[in-house]
Amino acid sequence: MAKLLSIEERQDRDSDFIAEFINNGGNATQAAKTVGVSDGSASTVGYRMKNRLINDIEAEQKEALKGYASKALHQIQTLAETAISENVKLNANRDLLDRAGWKPVERSEVTEVTDLQNMTIEELQTELDALYKADGKKLVDA
Repeated sequence: MAKLLSIEERQDRDSDFIAEFINNGGNATQAAKTVGVSDGSASTVGYRMKNRLINDIEAEQKEALKGYASKALHQIQTLAETAISENVKLNANRDLLDRAGWKPVERSEVTEVTDLQNMTIEELQTELDALYKADGKKLVDA
């Protein structure tokens, strides 16, 4: 039978689980074993703990990465300027432009809405005639 944990013990176990989960590269089963869960139930308990603590895990990961941002940016700049491979230079420059807000538009969608249900027959015929004329076709008599 599992031992019931006090609130403080559970908070400590959760904190230890989060730290171990991040340190081991995201293995919930191994993190659960590290915080004292038996081998037989580590997979299930680890999965449940990961799902319950996912917001705390993500916050901790973001915090851990903060110190690397300026170093990573410097490395990307160095690659953009000095890489031997043109492909590496291109990708580094593309990444720098993306981070600076100059990402190219991947897809553009234009939607024109005309309320045909509220148009009169004459307005519809005028619209149709304009479309035929723009397409170089003969106008249709009303």
